[in-house]
Amino acid sequence: MTPSGFRSQLALCGQRRRSFRELKRESVFSQDVMTPALNFGVGVVSMGFVVLVFLPEVESARQPREHFIFQEKHECHYHNGTQRVRYLDRYIYGRQETFHFDSDRGQFVAVTPLGEIDAACLNKQKELLEYKRREVDTICRFSYAEVEGFLKERKVQPKVKITPTFSSPSLHNLLICNVAGFWPLAIKITWFRNGKEEDEARVFHTDLTRNGDWTFQIQVMLETQLEHGDIYTCQVEHASFPEPVTVQWEPDSSRSKMWTGVAGFVLGLVFLAPGLTLYMKTKKEALMS
Repeated sequence: MTPSGFRSQLALCGQRRRSFRELKRESVFSQDVMTPALNFGVGVVSMGFVVLVFLPEVESARQPREHFIFQEKHECHYHNGTQRVRYLDRYIYGRQETFHFDSDRGQFVAVTPLGEIDAACLNKQKELLEYKRREVDTICRFSYAEVEGFLKERKVQPKVKITPTFSSPSLHNLLICNVAGFWPLAIKITWFRNGKEEDEARVFHTDLTRNGDWTFQIQVMLETQLEHGDIYTCQVEHASFPEPVTVQWEPDSSRSKMWTGVAGFVLGLVFLAPGLTLYMKTKKEALMS
């Protein structure tokens, strides 16, 4: 059984449904793509292709009236390496999954009434079922061996920065520890105040965000009341660091930078005013002469 032979069987089963009989005018196939992703300790590798199928056009129209998308998505779920691997081959029509092949069950499973005919038809094909059952090895375990080295050995150090948000000295303020551009995703971020770990009830964090370049970013926020002389520390533990990395921030240092900026602005105005006055006076004399 080859992939083309399987798709032929699928097409034959699909002919029993009116919706697929109507979709016979145009088809556009995109190339297979492989997009690895991670789901909190469980590896997931997905591969798929998309078929754009258009309804027949009205004779007087140049563009199709409406279109539907038929997608096939291959997913490999890894638990503890390749000790346990689950292979899912999902079939999606009109943005809704209709049926899928599940390696744990060894057969096709209907998800919606639309997929019941396809699943029942394909489960009668013994040669096809044997072919699909082997794909947990030919696709999943083979793909894991190809990307295992890259996933395990690649390490990117995060960039750590503390950003304060001020409201009022008498109210609670928010300190944000920005940790960006790191790989792998396992990371531990801890807030300290004067060397003592802060209460978790005052610490909040965003979800891990994928940057699209195989790195992640996250923000960990600390709600606190700023006091003179306090030293805040954001500690980051990551596989790319031989030891935990810390970044410190002091309320006084931030305020001193703010007042330095204000003083610089005032001094700039002091020197700018005489110069501007002299320039305007010289220009006026030039016009009168």
